[in-house]
Amino acid sequence: MICCIKYAPGGAVIVQYHANDDSEEDDHASCDNEIIARLCEAAKRYCNQVLTIICLPRACTKAKGLFYENLGTISVVELQEEFAGIVRAVRFLKMLAKEAGIRTDRKLFAKLEDGKEYLAPDIHRIFDDWYNSKLLTTVYPQYKDISAAKREVIKAAPKGSAYDELQEMTGLDEAKQVIRKALSFYKMQKLYENKGMKRDHPAMHMVFTGNPGTAKTTVARLFAQIMKDNGLLSKGQLVETGRGDLVGRYVGWTAKTVRARFQEALGGVLFIDEAYSLVDDRDGSYGDEAINTIVQEMENHREELVVIFAGYPEKMEGFLQKNPGLYSRIAFHVPFADYDTQELCRIACLIGKKKGITFSEDAAAKLETVFDAARRQNGFGNGRYVRNVLEQARMCQAARLLDTDTDALSSEELSVIKAEDIIVPEENGQKKRRIGFAS
Repeated sequence: MICCIKYAPGGAVIVQYHANDDSEEDDHASCDNEIIARLCEAAKRYCNQVLTIICLPRACTKAKGLFYENLGTISVVELQEEFAGIVRAVRFLKMLAKEAGIRTDRKLFAKLEDGKEYLAPDIHRIFDDWYNSKLLTTVYPQYKDISAAKREVIKAAPKGSAYDELQEMTGLDEAKQVIRKALSFYKMQKLYENKGMKRDHPAMHMVFTGNPGTAKTTVARLFAQIMKDNGLLSKGQLVETGRGDLVGRYVGWTAKTVRARFQEALGGVLFIDEAYSLVDDRDGSYGDEAINTIVQEMENHREELVVIFAGYPEKMEGFLQKNPGLYSRIAFHVPFADYDTQELCRIACLIGKKKGITFSEDAAAKLETVFDAARRQNGFGNGRYVRNVLEQARMCQAARLLDTDTDALSSEELSVIKAEDIIVPEENGQKKRRIGFAS
């Protein structure tokens, strides 16, 4: 910007300054202060050679105050757009209709409210909304079907194989509900934009809390693809990372490393697992530098990617409480509950279906007994435990079948897991007692 002012002698430079929310004090606000100070310094230095025009939203009172503070004693002329009452608004609408060559009607003026004042952009939006409707219903009625088709697209169910896969997964009711709400919200933002209404740009960043094996990573991967399939993210890739990938070994490395991971995740989802390990209960550490940079990058790229923090429920809550700037940027908190016994059995059947295996009646009963007992143990692995049980069952099945006449085996026998194939996997170095029908 300084270069633009410097190399525009005898001319004018227009600065469209989009200030951040004045109500929030954070590191990003201090960045605004620095930018404004540098811009004003350039404007003062070349004030006799260049006309600098600064355009600010009306509501940005804090940014306006900073400009006045930094501009000092140089001449400043402030121009404000005037509000129009209902009488002037009616005249303005009639003028717009005359310019467009179309007659006004009661529906146009019915959009104005008594006692309310309007800015020119407000009146233009009212006219454009009415004018578009008028074209579709009166001037070009043949386009009504196209408009109806667009509405059906907006209301249509989320699309894509990833969304179908998520719906087929066992449990995860809250995660499914949050994703459906997020998709609906963003569709409405597109509708507002099409109608010329103000569009919100909220952050979509999330926190996934749950014990190991509750499908947090899987849901994050599916969420990224769902957002892409529905036009809300441009790429839909999932970038998994943790403390080891973000915290540098030397001063100055961490911020650069964090920014690189954000660049890699643009257009998709950045998944930070066990995020609380970044701070590790140490103040002033490289982890703190990582958190500060993450907060800044989340704000800078809020429309270009989604950041998902994941970890154990208790640790994640403590982590967020220590970082209010981070907490305020999280839009959704999604809990992943432990699976109950019946859900674990359904997970086993779903995994088996994908691998082309089935369970005999006695094997299904034994799985239920095994899962019910395992759920009561500390450090239970949820879905991971189910996969471990099935992997060992397939190995036991292979050993059992190879001891028979393999040429005589049918396709059904090759695909069926029996009760004798199911054993309890060893965890944490401790061998557990076999449960159920094992010989």
